[in-house]
Amino acid sequence: MTGIAIITGGGDGLGRELAYGFARSGYGVVVADVDERAARACVAGLGEYGTPARAVRADVRQGDDLDLVVQAARELGGPHVLVNNAGGWTPEQQYPEASAAEWAATVDLNLLAPMRLTQRVLEPMRERGGGAIVNIASSGGVGFEAYGSPEYGAAKAGLIRFTSSLAALDGIRVMCVAPDWIGLDRAHIQWQRMSVAERYRSGPLIPPSEVVAVVLDLVRHGVGGTVVEMWGGRQPIVRTPRRDQSGQSS
Repeated sequence: MTGIAIITGGGDGLGRELAYGFARSGYGVVVADVDERAARACVAGLGEYGTPARAVRADVRQGDDLDLVVQAARELGGPHVLVNNAGGWTPEQQYPEASAAEWAATVDLNLLAPMRLTQRVLEPMRERGGGAIVNIASSGGVGFEAYGSPEYGAAKAGLIRFTSSLAALDGIRVMCVAPDWIGLDRAHIQWQRMSVAERYRSGPLIPPSEVVAVVLDLVRHGVGGTVVEMWGGRQPIVRTPRRDQSGQSS
């Protein structure tokens, strides 16, 4: 077995694709999702790969739930890898129309929750000789143009900077993938609503398998602090931390 990977938001969408990708690569997987039925269904499908898998019902905004996720990974012999994948925006209205509680919940889910879980896995990873953490951000956190959900864009931008700020973390590599539209069910529905001009500006959808491949490559070979931007129809843009002559990130 290669190691134990935690995938948050692993019951569906990209998280499910990631869980399968890690299992195919020889990892045991802890599938954490607020939808316990989805998490269990994902784990049931992983059985064919012959590595251990555990479903954990977890709202990543709740500290007690995060403790359960880490404990499940410990019981399987990990964690060695964490993929902070859970995210999204939840309210019907976005900032500034959304209430403070609504937009704060989006920031919590997309930025604060990954920070909390990252902090919780550092010690057990170091006990096992190190590890790799990959944060799933978004193209919404990149650039300077207007964006439909300011709170989501700000949270994902924060997640990118959180990653690069940890470039010199001892023994654990923290990295990030910031994809544009991924070819999942939700994106396909939105795609059908777009005009031809909007689709052209957006570029083609990114196959989920390509995102999974980039995440796995980072886990195997990536440098701490690396951020990979993914845009449909283009080669990924890999941004690695600059280092001064002493070898420290700058």
